[in-house]
Amino acid sequence: MPAPAMEATATAKRAEPSIDKTLGERLRARRKAIGKTLKQVADDASLTVGFISQIERGISTPSLASLYNVAHALESSVDHFLSKAPARHHSVVSHSGKRQTYHVGDTARFYEFLETGFPGAQLNACLSHVPPGHVSETMSHEGEEFVYLVTGEMRYSVDGVEYLLNAGDTLHIDSRTPHSSANVGAETAIELWVGTMQLFPQ
Repeated sequence: MPAPAMEATATAKRAEPSIDKTLGERLRARRKAIGKTLKQVADDASLTVGFISQIERGISTPSLASLYNVAHALESSVDHFLSKAPARHHSVVSHSGKRQTYHVGDTARFYEFLETGFPGAQLNACLSHVPPGHVSETMSHEGEEFVYLVTGEMRYSVDGVEYLLNAGDTLHIDSRTPHSSANVGAETAIELWVGTMQLFPQ
């Protein structure tokens, strides 16, 4: 290759922007890398084929629990698909204003991870900030979960039965039961979520 052409190629490479793949693109790339179909991932994650397709195309964003299921279906870990991976350490306390926050994809909903107090802890907890109008997908997963609604107004559907919760109300369910949630109020709702599902590697 003549020197001017080589120089032009090198300049083009230097000018080429680094591309941060979207959540859907990363999930699709991982699925194809391990040779799974949309249906196989959907079946393993207890979600619909249509919803998995919408995630990959950037039309829908999964909840943290559903992303956990999808990550496991893709033989990976949920923290590989977050905006930034949670720091892996243990502390018996967590301080307001100093907790790490993270998003799943490009969404206004975000989470504050509450530290696990010791290695091997059975409980995981986070504060979930849910914007007005947000509606989750219907999901089911391992373990059980307890929700304390700190602020706002949320409607939860559990196995077809709807429950309207206001600030101070609680919900405790078997997570294997199909469930979903929606912010039906005019303000951001904050949920304290405590569950036995191991969201992140310890």
